Amino acid sequence: MSTRMFSEDQLERLRSYPDISREDLIRYFTLTPADIAFIDPGRGPGDRLGLAVHLATLPWLGFCRMR
Repeated sequence: MSTRMFSEDQLERLRSYPDISREDLIRYFTLTPADIAFIDPGRGPGDRLGLAVHLATLPWLGFCRMR
């Protein structure tokens, strides 16, 4: 049996990125020292990029609260 993790509305929000202001770009997409410490240890470049994108994108899209 398949279980859906996201509603249709949430899936649409994940599939299409809205425009972002310069202020929001800086606010959400600047990694903190704690973010970098979490991302770096023993991970390859693709994994680090993926984690960085998730850490920035999910709060910006409203799926989780900012740290």
